[in-house]
Formats: sequence, structure tokens, C-alpha cells
Amino acid sequence: MLSALWGGSYVFMKFTAGYIEPIVVAESRMFIAAICLGLISLFNRHWWQHLKMTRPQYQKTFVISIFNSVIPFTLFTYAMQFLNAGIGAILNATSPIWTAIIAAFWLKDHLSPSRILGLLLGFIGIVLLVWGKVDFGVGGLGLPFLASIGVTISYGFATNYMKKYCQGIHPIGMTLVSMIMGSFVLAIPAYQHFPTGFVPNLAWIGMIGLGVGSTAIAYFLFYRLIEQTSPAIAISTTFLVPVFSILWGDIFLHEEPTLQMILCGVIILLGTALAVGILPIKKVAKVPV
Repeated sequence: MLSALWGGSYVFMKFTAGYIEPIVVAESRMFIAAICLGLISLFNRHWWQHLKMTRPQYQKTFVISIFNSVIPFTLFTYAMQFLNAGIGAILNATSPIWTAIIAAFWLKDHLSPSRILGLLLGFIGIVLLVWGKVDFGVGGLGLPFLASIGVTISYGFATNYMKKYCQGIHPIGMTLVSMIMGSFVLAIPAYQHFPTGFVPNLAWIGMIGLGVGSTAIAYFLFYRLIEQTSPAIAISTTFLVPVFSILWGDIFLHEEPTLQMILCGVIILLGTALAVGILPIKKVAKVPV
């Protein structure tokens, strides 16, 4: 269900394309999610106790809000005006690859041979996926592709920043507070770009679906998974997101998946699994002769 909701976010963003500005969609997504998560916290003492933070923790959470919500939500909503849902999800699946690269340079995280192989496979998959499609001319897909990569790099930075500086801040409190902060950051520009003309119901459904389903409920399920299983199992659900995104895109947007998309998606997901250590290549022990 979590993978289905996250996969649906790309379809929801496509619903708003051409009717609601990306910055308005990003603002509404955070604002609606903050309201929903806040209501859950009111009736859940276990969540409420995690909202108390020190001033330095609030400052660190603000950084997370910018790089884990404000920037990626805005850039991806822009990109999804031009890319189809499946390609958007596949590109977003490369976030762990950028996380591993940034960790290697910033946190001096060791990259094993299998993780290096995963990074190479991931890059090969990206190159093959965008091959012949990157055009920076008028109407080209160059900028949307760059925006999508910018999203994954932003996620990668946020993940490593959390690992380095945010120990002791509970994910529930960080998520709710960061959503509130992010909605304040984008409030004025979103108000300035709020649509004044006719907006079809489907676009409103997309914006509400993003905030309620793909953000608030999805985060709630994500933390329940972490509590009941483990972070590794919970994060593994992201590998099903492109599958659901392609499925929803086919059903609701009539976007037929191409062979290139499927093959590149498999290569990228395989590379990501190797890069994050989910599928490590074990050394074969030598048998003495």
C-alpha cells in the first residue's frame, strides 16, 4: 500500500500539470500533510512526545525541510509537467545512488566493490533512459530531466545531513515540523501564483491526493513499518514505487510503458540495490588445493 501511494504521487502531479503552478502544488502538499499529521498527533500520545525539540534541533529540521521537502517537491512537480509518470518514478529511484556518492565524499563512507558496481549500473541505466531525449531547446526535455536529477541530489544531501547532524531527532517530529516549516517558506510565493482562473476537479483531486495520500498517509505507514519491522524492510518498499507508478500511469493517464523504460528501470533498480547494500556481492571463499 505504501508503494502504491508513493507511486501514485507521480500521477497526482500529472493531474495538476498545466492548471496549477508547481510551487502552489508543493506548498499545498506540505500544508495538507502538516494538517493531517498534526491531527494524528493530537490523538496519538506516542507521536506527540516526539514534537518537543531544542532550538538547535529546530534549526537542523529547517535545513531538512528545505532539502527534503521544499526543493524536491517543487522541482519534481515542475518536471512532471513534461515527463511521464513511469520515467519520473524511475529517475527518483536513483536517490539512494546519489546518497551513496555524497556519503562517500562527505562522510567518508566506504564503497565496497559491489556498491561501486551498483553506482556504475545506476549511471548506465540513467544514460540509457534519457538517451536521445535530452534537448535543451524550446519544448525539450533537458530541463525537466535536470530538475529530476536535482531532486535526487537534494534527497541525497538531506539523507546524509540527517545521518551526520540529526541524531536524537525522532523521524515523526522531524517530518511534521519540517512540513510546517516548508509550508511557511513557500506560503507567499504560492499565494502569488495561486490559480485565479478555472481549474478542473481532476487537478484539485491531484493536489489533495498528493497531500493526504502520497504524503500524510504514506509517511504514517512508513513509520508504522519501521516500528513493526525494520528500517531496511521499510525502505525496500521504494523498489516497488516505479512498478506502481508505471501501472497507475497506464491506467489513469494511458501512458504505455516502453521496452526501453522497463529495461532501464530494471538496470537502475539493480544498481540501486547494489549501491545501498541490499544485494551485496559476496566473495567466494577459495578452497585450498
